Amino acid sequence: MNEIYKDKLEILRQRIPIGLRHGLTLLEKADGNIEKAEEYFRDEMVVLTLDKRQVTSDIALRHLEKNNFDIHLTIKSIDEELYTLTELILRKYKNKKEVALEIIMHAIEETKAIERKFWLNFEDLKKLPDEVFCLLTVMEWLNYESYENLDAALSFELEIVTKQLENKLALPDLANSLLRASEIKRLTYEKNESGKGIENYIKAINQFLEHKEYEKCENTYQQQRPLLIDRLYELVTKNIDKFP
Repeated sequence: MNEIYKDKLEILRQRIPIGLRHGLTLLEKADGNIEKAEEYFRDEMVVLTLDKRQVTSDIALRHLEKNNFDIHLTIKSIDEELYTLTELILRKYKNKKEVALEIIMHAIEETKAIERKFWLNFEDLKKLPDEVFCLLTVMEWLNYESYENLDAALSFELEIVTKQLENKLALPDLANSLLRASEIKRLTYEKNESGKGIENYIKAINQFLEHKEYEKCENTYQQQRPLLIDRLYELVTKNIDKFP
């Protein structure tokens, strides 16, 4: 180590978080001027920050000082100032739409202090903005369908969900297909008197699942599910101010 700068390097490192080699380089560049070396360091860190985020030098420096010149924490701090929670989630998971929607859903539950008993109570959500209500109810229904199956999901808040599909997401064919599947299920179960014993119930289930029109409805759902995710994602991005 250059003995001329040894004491000055110690002082410099007390002022800013810098390694020995980097500190010595800056002192040599500043001809031993500690204040100038510190200024060079700050300028370097601002340039690094501006390379990652398009903000003013003043904003970059403010966040750098706030986070002890840790670049990772500085970028996170800047993002939290510039973007809402929903925007941050969308940016982080821009290539994973369904994952983003799930995380936004949980963010809403947390920020709105929504309580759930395993599944959400849709009645508790009616005071929310229409777009938020749509996201929560449709995503919850999709989660229910994934956890159980489509057969079971036809009995889970289907009327509310199909109204969202038709009115908010412009998917009338999907809504009608699910409602028709539900009607086929009801008629099949009534025909076999499914409530009168386990054998009747099993017979009803088998007939329903093998029903050709139900299979067509199920295929429609599977084919349009990716489009449904796209429409929900679009709903969020176009109404970002309604979300956390």
